[in-house]
Amino acid sequence: MLSCKEVASRASALIDGELGTWETLQMRLHLAMCKGCGRFIGQMRITRDLTLATPLPDAADEAEDGRISAILSQLHHGKQQGG
Repeated sequence: MLSCKEVASRASALIDGELGTWETLQMRLHLAMCKGCGRFIGQMRITRDLTLATPLPDAADEAEDGRISAILSQLHHGKQQGG
């Protein structure tokens, strides 16, 4: 049977469906008996799902972020110079 450390190192591959049949069976056997690893895999699945559901920023968002950073930098430098 796999150890918890082995399950943790292969967790992403399991979630992504990249393991072969034998490895998947070994993982499922361990998960059936180990609640801690089962929770860990569950949390990883939630994280993956949330990451996939989050839209990527577009170029306009990145430009706005740059503009805001520049303004904050100017404000910060103004305070340091006594302004």
